[in-house]
Amino acid sequence: MRLSQSVLTALLICVNSAAFANVEVTLPSNSELVLVNGKESDSTDKLTLENGENQLALRYIGRYQQQGSQTQFSSDVIIMTFLAENTSLTIALPRIRSNSAADAFNRDPKISLKNSSEVDIAFRQDKLLKEGMQLGRDYEKEVAEYNSNNQVASVAALAPSITALVQAKPVVIENHGQPKNTINQSDQVNVGQMLDFWYQQADEETRKAFKLKINSKE
Repeated sequence: MRLSQSVLTALLICVNSAAFANVEVTLPSNSELVLVNGKESDSTDKLTLENGENQLALRYIGRYQQQGSQTQFSSDVIIMTFLAENTSLTIALPRIRSNSAADAFNRDPKISLKNSSEVDIAFRQDKLLKEGMQLGRDYEKEVAEYNSNNQVASVAALAPSITALVQAKPVVIENHGQPKNTINQSDQVNVGQMLDFWYQQADEETRKAFKLKINSKE
């Protein structure tokens, strides 16, 4: 049974549409991916993202010769946010061959984002900066705060909800030393175990003094 030309054309359209149902992003070899839409990712060379607005956080990782010695360069974390549908994109970073070029890139990172036709795709760009010690950074928390503050490359949909912010709020200690938030049940159990332990270690005179103090509080 032969398929008509119209049916074959329709099938080809369906196949092509299925092939580009997402956004594919090819990453440069001189980059390290830090976050994809606010979450850590172990991808190294290619990403498949949902259609719509996406946010990537990455850094330049390079090596070059400077005055006869090998120099390793790791840039600040760069945030780039773009809007795309059913397409294939490629991120490109410049070659860095000197300390001055590395410093210039850190001050003003030059990144390109092109589609399969080599057409430049518009995107918003910023840096995820943190003052002081850089070791042990919580990038997911940092970018969540970044997205909450209406920054250049922020994505409102990736900002933490009000519920999440309330749950993450630390216990506030008032002037009289009592926590504003209620202590949970597990903490109460631990306190009780500690009191029982020290009561058993005390002599009879100390136990009597302890009982008097407890009764005076009631």
